[in-house]
Amino acid sequence: MKISSRKKVNFMVEKTVLKQLMLWIPAGDRSDFVNNVLGEALRAAARRKALEGIDALRDKYKIKMTTAEMIRLKNYGRE
Repeated sequence: MKISSRKKVNFMVEKTVLKQLMLWIPAGDRSDFVNNVLGEALRAAARRKALEGIDALRDKYKIKMTTAEMIRLKNYGRE
């Protein structure tokens, strides 16, 4: 990621989290570390939300397919 595409933000973290961050991650690497961890957490949250949506559709329409089968059907012809 380019430095120019970044934006300074202000948010609160627990004192224990900040203490561990300061102890374990060198000063020049903290922004990259936090950015990477937040990115991973956001991708995981998006996956969870998508799977919840699939489960809701399965329940609503009484679909008997597994999640893997639904994804394979969704991606049919795109490979």
